[in-house]
Amino acid sequence: MRRFSRYPDWKVLLLLSLLPMVLGAASALAPSLPWSQGQQSQNPPAQKKEDPGQFKIGVEVNMVTVPVTVRKPAGGFVKGLPQKAFHVTEDGEPQEVVLFTQEAVPTRIAIVLDISGSVRSEWGAIKNSTRKFAENLKSEDQFALVAFNVETYLKMDWNHSTERLDSVLTSIYCKDNTNLWDTVYVVADELFKGVREKKAMIIMSDGLDNNSSVSYKDALAAAVRSEAAIYIVSKTQAVRQAYILNQQQAGFYAGVPEEAFVQADLALRNLAYETGGRVLYPNNFGQLDNVYADVDEELRNQYLLGYISTNSVKDGSYRKIDVLVNAPGAEVSARPGYYAPNQLPSGRKKFPEIP
Repeated sequence: MRRFSRYPDWKVLLLLSLLPMVLGAASALAPSLPWSQGQQSQNPPAQKKEDPGQFKIGVEVNMVTVPVTVRKPAGGFVKGLPQKAFHVTEDGEPQEVVLFTQEAVPTRIAIVLDISGSVRSEWGAIKNSTRKFAENLKSEDQFALVAFNVETYLKMDWNHSTERLDSVLTSIYCKDNTNLWDTVYVVADELFKGVREKKAMIIMSDGLDNNSSVSYKDALAAAVRSEAAIYIVSKTQAVRQAYILNQQQAGFYAGVPEEAFVQADLALRNLAYETGGRVLYPNNFGQLDNVYADVDEELRNQYLLGYISTNSVKDGSYRKIDVLVNAPGAEVSARPGYYAPNQLPSGRKKFPEIP
């Protein structure tokens, strides 16, 4: 199974050589800490009082949460709808909405950047826009930074601080090919594991997978199971048009058949649809400022619905969700289904087909 690539081997050896000193220092400090690893303090810290105005997701483990975007036909968001305007069914059966909010809620956002050779010339613009996006996140949000080419690298784990972001982005060199499905699988299966907050993944890529060891089907299923809405910033259409108009200057894409761009675009559209996200098509990655702003605005203007499924069987099956909104002419976007919980075997996960 694909995993994050974190350190070169020599760094691992260095860390192992320093481990005795680290453990010794930790042991010396342990008595002054309220909790130490593997042992509960005799005097645990007092429970922190929660802010009654703070919104939390996941109080009920079995709750199915569905972010819903409602747009006007001419553009813009439909705001201020009451809970009674929303009707949810699962596999055709009506569900009672027990969680409803139209306020922005804390979100975990995975920023996933293609660092293959095809984006080298635009890396400066990508770096600047990504830094600006992270700096403008709300104080209650967290982000993680993932970079990928033939490997998937967790460059920054969940946090809110952008202090290290510029130096991390500056240290990246774009090279090699694009193993996109490997990355989608790893981020969905590992990075979002155990995360109960609202989740989103923003993938910036040309969309052409080269040689992933994970199939598109398993990457898609892992993405759906993670419950993260996937927003894909794709140059597939722009590259395809440029390639058709001037094949002599195809550059990095020389030799790629036109059909590959068509299939890649269909795969990306389906990935976004099945997770409740969108595909956005800038002409170049220099337009990322506007794209990031669009995604941020959508995440802030979604309604969040939650229900306890009337089907309590934990069989891992795929279940279809339909959301109807009593707002004539409005365009409604929500994830079309989810996987019921079950006990999965260890190792590579095999998921049932999405109908």
